[in-house]
Amino acid sequence: MLLIMRNLCRNIVVGSGVSSTSFIIYYLSLIIYYLIVPVAPVTAQPLMRDVFAAMPDSVLPMVTKNNRLDCIDFIENNMEARVRNKVDEYVTLEALTPDYARFRTSAVAVLEMKLLPARVSATAPAPSPADSSASSPFILCVVTTVQVGEENTSRRLEDSTIRFYHTDWRPLNNIVFSAPSLEAYFTTMSPETDAARRALGSFSPIKLQLSPEHNTLTATMQTAALSADEREAIREVLKPIVMQWNGESFVQE
Repeated sequence: MLLIMRNLCRNIVVGSGVSSTSFIIYYLSLIIYYLIVPVAPVTAQPLMRDVFAAMPDSVLPMVTKNNRLDCIDFIENNMEARVRNKVDEYVTLEALTPDYARFRTSAVAVLEMKLLPARVSATAPAPSPADSSASSPFILCVVTTVQVGEENTSRRLEDSTIRFYHTDWRPLNNIVFSAPSLEAYFTTMSPETDAARRALGSFSPIKLQLSPEHNTLTATMQTAALSADEREAIREVLKPIVMQWNGESFVQE
């Protein structure tokens, strides 16, 4: 880099008639600048295929690393990524992009993973200056959803949990997910909808869904516990909530 700068400056001097003394001073100032000013290292974004392959056994004890590697190989070759786990049940890698994966771990459970850009404060405190993962500008968000009840019916219920990790799967406990309030799901309130809202209570199951294309999280209130009349009363006023990732947490748009 300095050699290029020197030749460039020399050409400028020759073409402009600047004195050699001025050239030397300018050239020395460039050297001092590049010695003093640190150059920020460029950190490549990790790929979801590598993060998924490196998943610790403690996250999914019934799924081996060979299972995950086979799934990656199948889906990257446009084949059905379906294999049998340790207890001879099928697991399926349903989607894989550079920053997103959807992995069906059983007939009633799905694991979603998303690599998200992070502010420095989101990944602090760093465990060690020598740990390269500590300086990664990305974190891993993992949403696990359990499905109960008959599929495609009003009695279907889905409940989700969310966790955050460094890209090497060390837990990130300083990121706290704040679920939307119950009232936030309603576009309007009325005596008819208020009864259903009270029936939902404060601990109603929430389905969380990561977007494969965007850094968003959609929260959907589950209404399987309501009667048919209560579900009909709130059908037009109950809406999912889209939350945007801001580098530190998901916030309502």
